[in-house]
Amino acid sequence: MLAGSSSAATAVEITPSGRLHLDYARHDSDVTQFDDRFLVRRAQLGLEAKFSHDWSAKLVYDFAAGGSVKDAYLRYGGWKRAEFTLGQFKVPFGLEQLSSTNETSFIEKALPSAAFSLSRRKGLGLESHGPRHTFAAMGFGSSIGGNEGRGAAARFTFTPVNHGQTLLHLGLAASTEWPSAPVNFGARPEALPTDVRLLRTGTIGEVGRIDQLGLEAAWRQGPWSLQSESMHSHLRRNLGNPDLNFHGWYVAGSWLLTGEARDYHDGVFKGVTPAGRGGAWELTARYSHLGLDDGTVRGGNENNVTLGVNWYCNDHLRFMVNYIRVNSERHGIADDPSLVDARAQITF
Repeated sequence: MLAGSSSAATAVEITPSGRLHLDYARHDSDVTQFDDRFLVRRAQLGLEAKFSHDWSAKLVYDFAAGGSVKDAYLRYGGWKRAEFTLGQFKVPFGLEQLSSTNETSFIEKALPSAAFSLSRRKGLGLESHGPRHTFAAMGFGSSIGGNEGRGAAARFTFTPVNHGQTLLHLGLAASTEWPSAPVNFGARPEALPTDVRLLRTGTIGEVGRIDQLGLEAAWRQGPWSLQSESMHSHLRRNLGNPDLNFHGWYVAGSWLLTGEARDYHDGVFKGVTPAGRGGAWELTARYSHLGLDDGTVRGGNENNVTLGVNWYCNDHLRFMVNYIRVNSERHGIADDPSLVDARAQITF
């Protein structure tokens, strides 16, 4: 859609977008009581504007969970292989974190991606893309309405193999943050309708700096794909308090029964475009681990097995079902529930 001056040289191209994610979860509780519940996980509307070949802007607002601003930025892409972004956007850390929730193979991100996510922050970023590599760096502060602190992050990816439907992806990311308040780490058991965290460190004070490192690897061969990430978080503390180390990793696989291949562009996997009128069907499996025990902090350990099936009806409608088997322990108490999470997703 074009608006503004009738001159093509000064016209503004505006593209609306939206997503609606409706979730429902049933639980077989163990120690902690989970309630079966329906949830509007996301209800987002956005506008993307292109002012010229070089300048663009994006604004996305999520009306779910009380409402919040997601993306809000201005971008300059006048350089051949680089672009600057100013505003609020995703911090470049983690393959799964940078993938759109419209396009991930699982309903929720893996345990370490959730626990160590930097999400969206206000800042200035630089991105560079080549035929076989990407590089992104960002200096960031708090999010809009938040008070998380300030820091910097960078991510580099390399595809030594990328021809036809065969792909090998390797990535490295690092971040440093100076928090402005006490911190805490935790993660839900990869399902959100019931807001329960089996792992949680509680409030950790006197944290002067948080250093994080992430390693990525992914492989795609036609309808088959496999990806894994390992994340480590090191908390440097003040006033003689001992440093802390937390870690996590996951391995996830996908098989598109109808023969499609997952799209990949600029260091991130994209969605699935159905090849036939009956849509695309996908089977998924994931194993994830998160460890939040170190020193006197006993946040717990959790290992999850997730099995899923996805039906991509068309480019705008998808149905997902995940079964999550949880094995967790905190303060010496085991808590091993199982969950079935379902989602209906509409996007444009």
